[in-house]
Formats: sequence, structure tokens, C-alpha cells
Amino acid sequence: SEVKKQEACQCITGTNLSIKNLFYNVPVRRRFLKSNTVEMRHIMDEFQRIAIANPDIFFSLHHNNTEVFHLPAGNLRQRLVGIWGTNVNKKLVPLSEETDVIKIYGFIGKPQFSKRTRGEQLFFVNHRFIKSGYLNHAVMAAYEDLLQKDTYPLYAIFIEMDPDRIDINVHPTKQEIKFDDERLVYNYLKVAIRHALGQNSIT
Repeated sequence: SEVKKQEACQCITGTNLSIKNLFYNVPVRRRFLKSNTVEMRHIMDEFQRIAIANPDIFFSLHHNNTEVFHLPAGNLRQRLVGIWGTNVNKKLVPLSEETDVIKIYGFIGKPQFSKRTRGEQLFFVNHRFIKSGYLNHAVMAAYEDLLQKDTYPLYAIFIEMDPDRIDINVHPTKQEIKFDDERLVYNYLKVAIRHALGQNSIT
């Protein structure tokens, strides 16, 4: 418990996160953890969200001395392919719309590749992952009759706008936010997706 020396030193580029003996001193909290498989799934979900939000940064994830993900720095399409698999490349439709108020970009999935399960639906606002049933409704409305019943398209959609028009203090995890004008964002998103589908001869 004594600092012997403190000085600047040369380190390799990057950041390593190592978490050990989590909740060692809080056994009650530890008892609420699920199985190793479930907890690893949570870690992978969070890892993927951060990696997708920052495609220009190299990421790797190791589990039990096995490399699960090796994601070189690149563009957003390359990052999605690295995480969701090479087959996803043919399913992606680029999305791009920009106004004075909002910028929307990313990728949406072709309707014929929609799935009956959720999981590959991601929203990022100012590069922060969020959950929004309201915005998801806008996506589904944009596809209209293109989807089979009870199926969901994949998407990784980025929204950028003035932070002053967003309230992020809605939920402790910051995964839910409130827009000053939710209807405006809803309509812009819906139109942007319809444009993307139209430009790629899908509608």
C-alpha cells in the first residue's frame, strides 16, 4: 500500500480490459448472476455494440484463451461483416440521409433476408447504443408490406443530431433517451429507409 515510484512509461497502443473476481466482496450480488453461458452472451452483446459504434478501432475478444472476435479497423460494412458473418454482406442496403437537423446513416437488411427472431437490430444516437421501440416502429412502417408476417429485418442505424435536442438522463443505463421532437425523428427515419429501399430497387 505504498507508492514506490510513479513515472511515465512507453506502452503498446490500445487498451486491455481485465475483470477478475467480480463481486468477490459482494456475494449477495454474485448469487444473482446467471450461468456462465448467459453472462458471456451479455458480454458479447456489449462488446458488439461498442465495436460497431467504433469501426475505425481494432477490437478483439478472448474467452477461455480462445479468440472469439478479431475485428481489424475498417469501415462500418466491414465491421458488420466481421461480427454478423460474411453472409450478411449480400443482405445489406446502405442508408444515408442528411438535413440541417439530423443525419441518418448505416445499413438496413433486404426484406427477403428478414428473420423470425430479433437480435440484429441496433440504433446508435451520437455513437451511443440505445433501445427504442418507437424508432423500431418507424423502421417496420417503412418496410410496409415488404416483410413476411412476424419477421424482422436486420439494421444498424446511426443517428447524429445536436445533443441539446436529446435527454439521455431517462434510464440508469443510458440506453433509453428522449428526443425534443420524437415525431420529427420518426418521420425522418421512415423516409430515409424508404429512400434507401427505393434507390436499391427493393420497393
